[in-house]
Amino acid sequence: MTPPRPGRFVIGTLGLDQHEVGAMAISQILVRHGYEVIYLGRFNTPHRLAAVAEQEDADVIGVSVHSWEFTAYADELVRRCRDLGIGLVFGGSVLTDADQADLLARGADAAFGAYRAEADMLRQIDAVVQRVRAGTMAPAAPDPGPAPLAGRVVVVTGAARGLGRAYTLELCRQGAAVVANDIDEAALKETVDATRGTAGSACPAVHDVTDPATPRALLDTALRRYGQVHGLVANAGVLRSGPVLRLADDDLRLLLDVHVTAPFRLLRTFGAYWRAEAKAGRAVPAAAVLTTSAAGLYGFRAEAAYSASKAAVAMLTRVAADELGRYGTTVNAIAPAARTRLTDWLPAGPGGGDDPWAPEHVAPIVAALLGPDAREINGRVVEVGNQQLSVPGTWRPGPPHALPPGLSATDAGALLSRAFREAGDPLPVLGT
Repeated sequence: MTPPRPGRFVIGTLGLDQHEVGAMAISQILVRHGYEVIYLGRFNTPHRLAAVAEQEDADVIGVSVHSWEFTAYADELVRRCRDLGIGLVFGGSVLTDADQADLLARGADAAFGAYRAEADMLRQIDAVVQRVRAGTMAPAAPDPGPAPLAGRVVVVTGAARGLGRAYTLELCRQGAAVVANDIDEAALKETVDATRGTAGSACPAVHDVTDPATPRALLDTALRRYGQVHGLVANAGVLRSGPVLRLADDDLRLLLDVHVTAPFRLLRTFGAYWRAEAKAGRAVPAAAVLTTSAAGLYGFRAEAAYSASKAAVAMLTRVAADELGRYGTTVNAIAPAARTRLTDWLPAGPGGGDDPWAPEHVAPIVAALLGPDAREINGRVVEVGNQQLSVPGTWRPGPPHALPPGLSATDAGALLSRAFREAGDPLPVLGT
């Protein structure tokens, strides 16, 4: 066949590593038919891919993509291509007819799935190049509305029910791609299915957060599917009730493993990745949200181990924020007040969807902490639920008192009495 009029292509991938095989294959086809192709391999963000296309004066960006991942970045890439006045083509061997229709509806100039005839692909690609060269590319579609988290990828643990489910649905409504983690595979599937039709997308990742291998597995899932990860919500939780004199070692160990060790490992793994990206000149505007509790801030009667584990999370938040902030990562904590399986003792709410204890009321605050407008919030705890929000203070030193050497027992007692009198009474331990 007669080679089409040459066009200048930039071809890259934004998700799975194995897309590079498809990207190289289409590059070879285009070169064989007279196109000038710059194959650039894997990119982390639409912004970087579009910036290279602008620098290279490309006519078209081509992206090799998987069936479920394009929702994480397609809209942003379409906008950037329209701003540059260049074309955008998606291809993938597993793109379904519905996927291709979705991509075209989002504004892509062409989308090709499996078994598309080479001549048909070349005809459509040449038509895109001709429109670019003639300056007749369609303008960007009107903005359908704000999607504050479009293009951001977030990992949520404990995502199958309660607060985690509410967070996952809200993040997807705001345009994020979510790696939803839980140990309950059936319930997790229901949560992921419920995100269909939202501006974002979700994929399930069934792992136990107490497994030391889970943090790396979740990070790898996010990178393979979406090419990047911007947020972490450590939400998984359990409750083993019992006062100090009765709680068994197995219950104590589980509480600490789930609430302290697991988020620590998650921060260590994801933080190391974000640090490496920053040192490589690819700093990610990352955000982590941990989960503490009023029990951890004020204490809860007959819940000493649970209260202690949640207090540890509050301090982990503060110190991790200090350590990771230098790499552009924020770390904050949420202390939610919501009705879940762990809080079935909360009073019943009114009917008609106006329950003040519903997890859905907490979710927008978590989403906001992960978004671009919260970059200056770091190392803080937010209490939210039951129709109110507050930001509690951290531990602060009390009024200082001189400590002379060699205090007698009488003088030591007097000094303590004076110090506690000036410090004031602490808040009472909470009870049901």
